Amino acid sequence: MTPAAATEVVITIAPWNPWPVAIPLLVLLAGVVVSFVGTRRRSKPLRELGYVLFLVSALTAGAMAWTLSGIWDTQAREQALEELGYISPTFSGGMALSDEGLPPIDFTAERADGTRVSGMLIDQGDGRWLVKLGD
Repeated sequence: MTPAAATEVVITIAPWNPWPVAIPLLVLLAGVVVSFVGTRRRSKPLRELGYVLFLVSALTAGAMAWTLSGIWDTQAREQALEELGYISPTFSGGMALSDEGLPPIDFTAERADGTRVSGMLIDQGDGRWLVKLGD
């Protein structure tokens, strides 16, 4: 099926795997242990080192979860559209959750023949997205 013939196709995009966030979470736990040991030994530098490790790793884990998930989603959408035959897709809109799920994501891309197309990705649940081309 060529992109020109299809106006609606369902694609599957694998969800983001948050394993990289495990590293700062391990440092966070180490910070708690170091702070506890510093408190028990009445060592102010050791206790404060634990506080710093805890705060920095908590902020790092949050930042990693925020940015890496967005990067993964964008790259996975690009790859899925490129497999359908669209070249260099770009997306607009956000990924804010609502009661109905994820909002539709508008995109523009180019077909292999150079024709610009626009459409939207509509969440179908379970990692499935409906690719609907604009008229």
